[in-house]
Amino acid sequence: MWKSRLFYLLGSWILMLAALQVIPLLFALFVGEDAAAGSFFASATLALLLGGALFLGFRSTERVRVPRLTIFLPLTGVTALAVMAGLPLFLLFPESGFLRAFYDGMSQITTNGSTAYEGSIEGIRSIMLWRALSSWIGGLMAISFTLSLLMAMNSGGLQLHRSPLHFGDRESGYQRLRATTRAVAPIYLFATMLGFILFWLTGTGRFDAVLLALASVSTAGVVPEATVHNLGIFSQVILIIFLIIGLSNWDFHHWRARTFSPRFKEDRELRLSLLWIGIGAALLFALTDATVLELVSLVLAAASALATFGVMPPEIAELGIREALPVAILLMILTVMGGAVASATGGLRQMRVWLIFKMGRAEVDRLAHPHGVHTVQYGNATAEKRDLDAVWLLLGSFVLIMAIGAMALAVLGIHFQDALTLSFAAMTLSGPLATSADPSFAGYSSLAQVDYAILSVLMLIGRVEAPIFMAIFAKALWRG
Repeated sequence: MWKSRLFYLLGSWILMLAALQVIPLLFALFVGEDAAAGSFFASATLALLLGGALFLGFRSTERVRVPRLTIFLPLTGVTALAVMAGLPLFLLFPESGFLRAFYDGMSQITTNGSTAYEGSIEGIRSIMLWRALSSWIGGLMAISFTLSLLMAMNSGGLQLHRSPLHFGDRESGYQRLRATTRAVAPIYLFATMLGFILFWLTGTGRFDAVLLALASVSTAGVVPEATVHNLGIFSQVILIIFLIIGLSNWDFHHWRARTFSPRFKEDRELRLSLLWIGIGAALLFALTDATVLELVSLVLAAASALATFGVMPPEIAELGIREALPVAILLMILTVMGGAVASATGGLRQMRVWLIFKMGRAEVDRLAHPHGVHTVQYGNATAEKRDLDAVWLLLGSFVLIMAIGAMALAVLGIHFQDALTLSFAAMTLSGPLATSADPSFAGYSSLAQVDYAILSVLMLIGRVEAPIFMAIFAKALWRG
């Protein structure tokens, strides 16, 4: 029964992506990109047929609530959408193979931002628009997954996040998924439209303004590096602002929009994010030869790393070898922390990082006062043992899977430094950061087909979170 419900939901999402492909199809026809238009038409047709068959064939299935469906829905949903998102690229470049297209689709849906078609798609504007649109949808889905399914499973202690969205007790977590999406989508769309207007008013071309607005709100580094390098100082400030909006809790954005109040005091993760951006920019200023006039670019670099956006301004991307190593370490530290839990960023997220710090301090206090009572507080909530265990499970499984991914890539012939950087960038969903963190990396287009398969799995795990992936190996899930 749960499999039938799963197929119905997958069909619904594939139909949504098929409808979305109409936008780049019409744009390709408008700008005269006939080959791209043909690939979008064929892809949309295939998605419509597949999604329609699943939707119509299983639409009468009964709503069920079982752990298997809750776990497999994000895993299979992201995978199915990645196939559909990469299909136009496969049809446009069939000689490159399916796994390269699947990797690119997974990069879009998970908001990783990297592309396996470097040097081939930058001049095809309809493809660039599609990558930004699908990443934007992927970001919205990530937020909805977090506030519904992942929170219901307390992945990484998510239930310590006191969301201002109140839907009451639902019979099914999938109703909450739909209600969350309906609540967040309007403010998500409004922020994107506002971003486009502000980028355009500050001198950015209309097409680049669309890409920047879609990418910054979803924290997906799908914007060409040259676009970020050519931004003026005012456009850089706008990009910083919208990256901060993108890495913040979207349920709090919804609350602010409804109450017309900043609610800054209640949003602990936003305060932590601003603190880390300030500290990161100050350290970048100390580690580089940047002038005071370039301080805005350093703030942009810190915000880009924390938001797992990954695309760096020229002051960071063009560093010498001596400066590159300490800067790369700093950027990777910011990236692994990530943004707020109810955002589309990757990494561990601010709440978990703060809890790990508090748990470490509690252990030190326990050594000094072994008979004392030590609790871990997060805001007004007291973390229970199951919450703390969930955080440790997330951290341990995150590090373990990233290490396994790096070793697998190294065994297949990639230099270990490159393998570690690629595994890190895939797990933290910060694909473009790899070129800044590892200047010796030859680019994603230089990888083999099997490398794309490994990185696709790592991106999937980074998006749905490692404990959810590990749960499929639990015997208790398959009993009964």
